[in-house]
Amino acid sequence: MKKNLLFRWICVLLALTISVLPAATVQAKKSKNYWPKLSDEITAGAAILMDVDTGTILYKKNINQVYYPASITKILTTLIAVENSSMDEVVTFSEDAVYKTQGGSGIWRDIGEVMTMEQCLYAVMLESANECAYAVAEHISGSISKFSKLMNEKAKELGCKSSRFMNPHGLPDEKHYVTAKDMAIIAKAAYENETFRAICGTKRYTIPPTNKHRESTYMVNHHKMLYPKDTDAYLYDYCIGGKTGYTNAAGNTLVTYAQKDGMTLLAVILNGSSPQYWNETRALFDFGFENFNLCNVSEYFEADESYDEEKYDSLNTNDPYAQIDPQAQIILPKTVNFSKAEMQIGYDNLPDDALAQLKYTYGKRNIGTANIIRTHTLIDKSDGIVNDTSGNQQETLLDDSNQLTDIKTENESEGKSEQVDEKKEDKKSGSGILDKIKNFDLMDKVRNFDIGKVFSNIADWFKNLKFEFSLKSVIIAVSIVFVIVFMIILKVLFEKSYVIRQKIANYRNRKRARKQYIVIRDSRRSRRGRRRR
Repeated sequence: MKKNLLFRWICVLLALTISVLPAATVQAKKSKNYWPKLSDEITAGAAILMDVDTGTILYKKNINQVYYPASITKILTTLIAVENSSMDEVVTFSEDAVYKTQGGSGIWRDIGEVMTMEQCLYAVMLESANECAYAVAEHISGSISKFSKLMNEKAKELGCKSSRFMNPHGLPDEKHYVTAKDMAIIAKAAYENETFRAICGTKRYTIPPTNKHRESTYMVNHHKMLYPKDTDAYLYDYCIGGKTGYTNAAGNTLVTYAQKDGMTLLAVILNGSSPQYWNETRALFDFGFENFNLCNVSEYFEADESYDEEKYDSLNTNDPYAQIDPQAQIILPKTVNFSKAEMQIGYDNLPDDALAQLKYTYGKRNIGTANIIRTHTLIDKSDGIVNDTSGNQQETLLDDSNQLTDIKTENESEGKSEQVDEKKEDKKSGSGILDKIKNFDLMDKVRNFDIGKVFSNIADWFKNLKFEFSLKSVIIAVSIVFVIVFMIILKVLFEKSYVIRQKIANYRNRKRARKQYIVIRDSRRSRRGRRRR
């Protein structure tokens, strides 16, 4: 009888465990944020795919590991030149510019030759002309060391943390290196400059005769996904620009921009191999365009059915209203609804025309922001969300920062009241659980327990259980099993060590006693033999 009751108890515990596991599995699946994975293998040392509009990283591989950039360095050189000069300025080529860049790519300029800044930058980006990059750096800063300092300051200003620049052209230098993430940040900032976009997306350019060259210089873009210089095998219909790079130390490096259906992506490849890095860049873009969508933030709020007009109120009836920037977008996987994105409101480092900023995340990923700009709208007092309800454009909504402070204070006070309400609800729900525990008759459950239903639930659970294997997960699982087995062995040895030592000591004692017995027996036999003689 006792054995039968014990068996029933074990079955009840097993049933409770099985009933909890599926719910836990479902909860884990719900809480896990889905993010597409690239099926193609990237053989390059490092790679990154970034959405230009939001700065969201869609794919990454070794993005914080440093590599030599080679000629994609010239993206930062061109950006600094565009921001610190006019395109009609005259650049003169020095002796250092001509002779200290020999052995690399160039358009063979002479000492004392003059070109406009625009012509130099087209030569830098299309033909990767090292002497032109050198001359531009000297023209802007006076020396390469000063220009390198300007490059590092600009990179730090953009948010780069692990890169260092020693020259404007990317020729080998042990102290000149970048990470894929930093290079993507620089490439994104460069693309936002209209002049840079025009230069890097140009397929052909002609420099007219100069004071040292009687004939025109014809140049073509070396990026094979944009222009078929040697072959059209790598042409990509959506490519809109980029920059190539190569040295023995750096391998193949590549920055590429592509645009499709209003989405602009950039890809960075470091330490790649030819021709794989062309195909891998294409695979990155196909992955991005096939799996992600841009979502307009203001359109979502207009279509939001949960909008409640009663909880909205104008902050000042005599002032104009505000709205979410109609151009603001966030990026999400195509299978994920906008409502899955989490939002926070920020008030720091805002543009002049912004009152606040909505920061969106999905999981741990930043997926975009939306500024609340001064035009016409109503502001939600409870969370600061803005919704456009007026068609008439007006002027400014909040004239000073005091009103913003009032909004934040109001939000905080309402947030605290919500927390108090939540605690009260938790107490009510907690008392309900205690009542259920008190009324729970375990012995009745044991008597009426259906063992067939238990095994049916077990079978259904294993049938619906899905495993996702990867090399990393297998290694982790094997390591955990090994550690557990090792700890069990140590525990057994620790507990049984005294018994083992006793058995070993007894065995040695028996062996020693047997030897003594043999010695005594042999000595007695020998004495008897001598007596008989």
